[in-house]
Amino acid sequence: MALPDPQFGTPRVLGVDDFAIRRGQTYSTVLTSVEDHRVVDVLPTREAGPLAAWLIRHPGVEIICRDRAGAYAEGARRGAPDVLQVADRFHMWQGLGRAVETCVAAHRDCLRGPSPSSILPEVTRLTSGRPQDDPAPIGRRRACPLLRQSRLIVLVVVLDCLPGKGAGHPVF
Repeated sequence: MALPDPQFGTPRVLGVDDFAIRRGQTYSTVLTSVEDHRVVDVLPTREAGPLAAWLIRHPGVEIICRDRAGAYAEGARRGAPDVLQVADRFHMWQGLGRAVETCVAAHRDCLRGPSPSSILPEVTRLTSGRPQDDPAPIGRRRACPLLRQSRLIVLVVVLDCLPGKGAGHPVF
């Protein structure tokens, strides 16, 4: 005789992500309690309809932590329009990595490598000691706006990941 599935209350913070039942062919959606680190339910597809229906049947979710899939965004809007939707950390890091890689590749000429004088020890440099005569520190050039923006995004994500900060996920 099998035991019945345990019954849990509706989670306050709901994680929504897809997973492959058969890679490239069949995908489903897993719903998790972000605070309890447990699986709450599995939906048969990764479409908006089943997620919206689940949210309607389970009121009480305050935050949905999800990837940037349009179907999940639509399902959340239809099933729980007042719920705050936030990006999950994995997909934030993945998106940030892609954005920085694209930006650096597109603006390679905005970056420069270390000059020979910056590699030499301080005592061997021939400067007058006046700040205006010293060579510019490595990477201290007027950065292009996209590089400044990338640095800001990195700072926001790093600050979000500091211990003790709590569940301060960036908002969509």
